Amino acid sequence: MLDPQVTAAIFGAGFAVTSAGLLAQTRAKRALVTRCTQLEQQREAAGTYTAALETEVRHLAEVTLPALVDVLARGHRGVPVPGLRQEQLAGTVVDHAHQAVRRLLQEAVAVTREQIGRAARSSVRDMIDEAQTGLHRCQMRVVEEMERHPDGTAYHQSLMNFDHLVTQSLHTLQRMRILTGSWPGLQRADCTVREVVESARGRISDYLRVSYTYEPRTGETWLEGRVVEPVTVALTELLSNAAAFSDGKVFVEVQAFQTGYCIVVDDGGLNMNAFQREEAARALGRREVLDVTTVKDTGQLGFAVIGRLAGEYGFSADVTSTSPYGGVRAVLRIPLELFGLGPTDEEMRAERDAAVSLAQQTSFPGAPPAAAGAAEVPLGVPASAGGLPQRRRRSPIVAPPVPDGAPAPADDPDAFSAGLARLGRIIHDTEHDIPEGDRFHD
Repeated sequence: MLDPQVTAAIFGAGFAVTSAGLLAQTRAKRALVTRCTQLEQQREAAGTYTAALETEVRHLAEVTLPALVDVLARGHRGVPVPGLRQEQLAGTVVDHAHQAVRRLLQEAVAVTREQIGRAARSSVRDMIDEAQTGLHRCQMRVVEEMERHPDGTAYHQSLMNFDHLVTQSLHTLQRMRILTGSWPGLQRADCTVREVVESARGRISDYLRVSYTYEPRTGETWLEGRVVEPVTVALTELLSNAAAFSDGKVFVEVQAFQTGYCIVVDDGGLNMNAFQREEAARALGRREVLDVTTVKDTGQLGFAVIGRLAGEYGFSADVTSTSPYGGVRAVLRIPLELFGLGPTDEEMRAERDAAVSLAQQTSFPGAPPAAAGAAEVPLGVPASAGGLPQRRRRSPIVAPPVPDGAPAPADDPDAFSAGLARLGRIIHDTEHDIPEGDRFHD
């Protein structure tokens, strides 16, 4: 038999080993439970993150990007573009990736719009050049024919009416040239403010309703040639706008101030509310080229034309005031640096000689030479290759006798007034033979 002490030692050693094993097993179980708890928490966190990510991706596709398309592509102002829906994703990789997607969408829309706009503007300019050249040729033929027949005839009056329609068509083409980034298509020499006002009045359909208060002190001030046509086009838009939204007279006066001159246009028609004035001010302050992909109403481009010209040539326009007649007061401000000195005495004498020579060349066969005083001096440029002066300011020309056997035009003095005949000459008073209104009311 074993010694009791040995037996006790064996049992003690076995108990110790068993106790150590049980203790190690307990510790392992505790560690396993802790690890399982951590893994469960990580799984729950991953599930929550995945759900938030799915929600954010759905929010980007269904809310953010459609709102961005409405603003960028469809031009809907006031549409809010929301950011992240899940605040816990702010600053994460997901947030940066979504911002990159938004930037790429903005760039894609901008690039596509610019390419479409550039191609459209180029095509429009090409078509306008061809049409404007044809209309200028037609107008010069009409002017030649008007010079061959005396004032006070029905035929002369019909030519004036036809010429006025051509002038309006040319102005329509001019405004489209300007909005597509081109120049007005006409170069002029120095002109007086009176000539600018009369030329602008002759380009609208209701020119008889425009009342210009002429004062020699302001009306005979010379405007620099390079800005004559831009100022004339801008004033034409203001007059057209005033006549379109009023039934009575449209009053025009020129006022001098310390740093320049103001051409003031007053009408007694519909006024504008605060929203319309804000829209008008925004259009008048817009200097960039017309974005053809965002044009909604082509009938409301007059202020955009003025804004484009004002930014390019250095004058300004304002329509935020109320006229004394209850309508809108439009003010075209022209700084002093845009005014010139006009032609010199030598140029005036040279132009007078050219005008006399032209009058002699255009007389009917067998007619006596034109008198030296029959035509007033043209202003500032030599005659064109076809014999017509590039700019003319004519007083009434004595009508040459009709050749024998030629049918005489029918006289109808009551069909028109002497003022209309004068206006017909004024329309071409300051024209150069190089071919090249819109209020926010509902």
